Amino acid sequence: MSQRSEIRPYQVITNGNVAGTITSLVTIIQKVSLVNYTFSWSGTTPVGTLKIQVSNDYAVDATGTVSNTGNWSDVSFTTGTGTAASVAVSGNTGTTTINSPLLGAYAIRAVYTASSGTGTLQGYVCGKVA
Repeated sequence: MSQRSEIRPYQVITNGNVAGTITSLVTIIQKVSLVNYTFSWSGTTPVGTLKIQVSNDYAVDATGTVSNTGNWSDVSFTTGTGTAASVAVSGNTGTTTINSPLLGAYAIRAVYTASSGTGTLQGYVCGKVA
């Protein structure tokens, strides 16, 4: 019996400060075609945007140390309202989910860019084969 590749949910942003730019932990998505992010935030009217980036030259060595930080490109994704290049974060509290398109990339990450406000951001990722 064969096994299907998956990425079990894990936290990629922990108590991120929404007053600045936040880059999530990188997730290697080799052999995984569908990736989903869930974000939640709280604070005093945090305002900003979330986007997804992919890289094919990001690399880690056998010990898990990053050996090439990679070149990263933004990708469009789906939300509950359609396809987008970014999703807005606003309000004192909130949540959003981002679904990647079918991807052939090696690595993926999320990036939050602040506009105003204060607070914290949490982010989780999971993935599976289509």
